[in-house]
Amino acid sequence: MQRRILHDPRTDEPMETVAVVIPTLNEERSISAVIEDVPVNDLRKNEFKTAVYVIDGRSVDHTRDIAVQKGAQVVTEQRRGKGVALQTAFRTVDADYVIVVDGDNTYPISVASEMLRLLQRYDVVIGSRLKGTIEPGAMTTLNMLGNTLLTLLARALFSVNITDVCTGLWGFRGDAIRRLELKAQGFEIEADMYSECARKGLSIAEIPIHYRARADHAKLAAIRDGLRIGAFLCRKWCMSRTSNPSANSQPERAGTPDGRQVALVQRLGVINRQKKWIHSSEFSDERWSDQNRWIEGNSKTK
Repeated sequence: MQRRILHDPRTDEPMETVAVVIPTLNEERSISAVIEDVPVNDLRKNEFKTAVYVIDGRSVDHTRDIAVQKGAQVVTEQRRGKGVALQTAFRTVDADYVIVVDGDNTYPISVASEMLRLLQRYDVVIGSRLKGTIEPGAMTTLNMLGNTLLTLLARALFSVNITDVCTGLWGFRGDAIRRLELKAQGFEIEADMYSECARKGLSIAEIPIHYRARADHAKLAAIRDGLRIGAFLCRKWCMSRTSNPSANSQPERAGTPDGRQVALVQRLGVINRQKKWIHSSEFSDERWSDQNRWIEGNSKTK
């Protein structure tokens, strides 16, 4: 893929691009805080240009309106499911680095700068709740036990040691994302991302994070969704045993030989599916035209 260097018009210095992707469904109570906590100024000082994308699964509250007011790009996905939302984001957002964070304000997106520092050496970085601290009331004993067991299962199946397979805070190099073959539709998406990283031999780093309690009730059902995630991990492992051996071989380091990529201008194709929309040449690309999505908000990156 041909890359173009993005210049800061104030300094004419080349800048790499960072896309912060936030999947949402009825998160009007928290989405404002999540977007405000993206450390745009700190990232700019470190020569990263940042754009925020909210991938919304047809919220019936004011999530999309609030996100637009806060300067985010809002892509509405007609189909429900966190996995569907993230697959949409990964197909449509083109950046040097992509950071995924839940929209419920439980994960500290403020650590983005540290994640990007690690992404200079690793393909993937995750924020580990179980390696960091958990605010009282943020996770029940059942959820803690379930997350621990699922992580142990994932490590046993794929032999890649991490401490929190279900975390909602992930950072990827752009080239690493393009290697993932994701299938999960719902809350199994983190297990899918982990297993794909393991299958493709991508290098993974962790940082400990402080996990906060969410403002309202959780959408994930501990037992039902936990069993689904465990079953998904087992199916993915079985698939990896029967797939082409070359798919599981250790790949070359994602990125250019010197481990650093030049910047991309994000491109996002949209079509007019409702009255409130913006279609900017800055994001145009016919490859991403899709009747399931449209974009709202300010078309300028920060």
